[in-house]
This record gives sequence, structure tokens and C-alpha cells, in this order.
Amino acid sequence: MNDESKDMRFVHDDKLMLWTSGITKTFVLHTQGEESIPALGGVDLDVSRGECVALVGQSGAGKSTLLRCLYGNYLATTGSIHLRDEVSCEKFLNLTHADPHDIMRIRRDVIGYVSQFLRVIPRVPTLDIVAEPIVARGVEVEEARQRARTWLDRLNIPEKLWKVAPTTFSGGEQQRVNIARGLIAEHPVLLLDEPTASLDAKNRSVVTEIIIEARERGTAVVGIFHDEMTRGEVATRRLELERVSMHIGS
Repeated sequence: MNDESKDMRFVHDDKLMLWTSGITKTFVLHTQGEESIPALGGVDLDVSRGECVALVGQSGAGKSTLLRCLYGNYLATTGSIHLRDEVSCEKFLNLTHADPHDIMRIRRDVIGYVSQFLRVIPRVPTLDIVAEPIVARGVEVEEARQRARTWLDRLNIPEKLWKVAPTTFSGGEQQRVNIARGLIAEHPVLLLDEPTASLDAKNRSVVTEIIIEARERGTAVVGIFHDEMTRGEVATRRLELERVSMHIGS
């Protein structure tokens, strides 16, 4: 079935939030003899409201690469990625052909991403880092900060740290700040790259509860969960990825 046929089938499925067709990604090392490094080999995926699809596969199978393609950090080499653009319309936007302004708008309003590592501007207080995604949507600063306080409290970030930049926090604290920032906007689609990797059992349990709550209110989730217990609790199904064989040359 081609993309056009799928689009006609999916246009009447109001639960579907994201679908991909034949996604591949190859990195070309231009400074190393044009060596090609294949990372993804033809991934088909569809995710509906209330689903959590766990990406599984051995190291190097392209799990994080797929998430970055879905978020628009990487441009897929071939294939297409369609995301329901329900903020501006009820149709699907093809991210592989979207212009940068549409990508930025989609990130603000539709698709959230929690990466493995917190990357923020130095010296910005933790409270403002967490509040920023909803301030960007037009929420008043004090209201956004109040919501951020609620998230930080639930994620067991001590109040004394809220006015401090998180660059000196422990790995687990930074990860929880990252989760709060990624989830505060309650995007309809959520991408999670090992959200519990740096957490102890208590905080892993809290994050697991938060992901389940997001799923139950209708969020479409795609995630990588290396902890088998967490994966078993949050995922509704799995997508197995396999490593792509390497070819030398462009």
C-alpha cells in the first residue's frame, strides 16, 4: 500500500496520531571516503491515542535514530513520517517534507521529546527551564511556574534547587528535570528515549506512573525502555528493530 492509499485509509481514523512508511536513515561520512553507515532499514510504524509502543532491539538497531527522525532532528533518507496536525487542522503533516517553521510549531504544540540528556542554557533556573514549553504556548509566566512547581514536586526535586540552574545536578536529578520539561505541555504525541535510565527505584516508579497517566488520557507514546519491568508496565505493544547491514561507499 502506497502513502496516498494509507492516507485515505487513515484520514477516517481519528485515533491515529502518527504513522511512518518505509523510513530509512543512512549517515554518509564525507570526511572518510564517503563511507555509508546505515542506521534504519525501512521502518513502518503507526501509533494511536492511548498507545505506548516500545522500541526494542539490540544496540545499534536504530532505536534512538528513529525517535530523532520522528522529532525532526534527523531527516529520513527515504520514506515518510506523518503526524496528525490537530492544532491547526485535522489532517496529517508529512514531516519529511515540512518546512522548518512547521517543524518548530509541531514541536511546540503536538510532539514532545524527552531525550537521555538534559541540554539547557547555562544559568537559567530549573523552574524556568521546566516552565518554558508552556510559556512558549502563551501561558502566563507565573501560571507556568506554578505548573512547573507541581511537576518538580511530584518528581522529587527539592524546592531549594528550583531557583538553581540544573547543570550541577546529579544525573538522576537532571533526568527528572528533563522529564518535567518534556511532559508539562501534555503534547498529544510523546517520544521517550530511556526516561528512567538514571533513576533509582522510587523515582522510576513515579515516572512509570506519569507515563501510564499520559497514555490513559490519550497520549500516543513511542519510547525506548531498557528496564524490562518499566517496559512491561507502560507499553501496550512492541516494535522490534534490527540492525541494518553495512555497505561501504556512497
